[in-house]
Amino acid sequence: MQQKIQQAQDNYGRLLELQKKLADSLKDWQEATKLAKELETFYQQPEWIELHDNSEKYTFDTKGNYSVLSEDTIWNALWEQKELAGEVADIAINILRNK
Repeated sequence: MQQKIQQAQDNYGRLLELQKKLADSLKDWQEATKLAKELETFYQQPEWIELHDNSEKYTFDTKGNYSVLSEDTIWNALWEQKELAGEVADIAINILRNK
């Protein structure tokens, strides 16, 4: 019985740690959502095609990432954001349904 109680206590402590991280991650989700909207707006501008077609004229620091003027860079990032959001939504639904 002692071991069962200790396991429950340890689980409780770990849950508290994770809940803090999850609360902090909400801020990250809010920031990521804002950035995704800004990128989507940039990508959907008619001028993006012109920028893409003339990308060799522009010099900017990609910081080791793909260029936002590359054909699928922003689209892929937006898709990944939606996929992650779907996974989070599935987890949240299961929690709310007590599964």
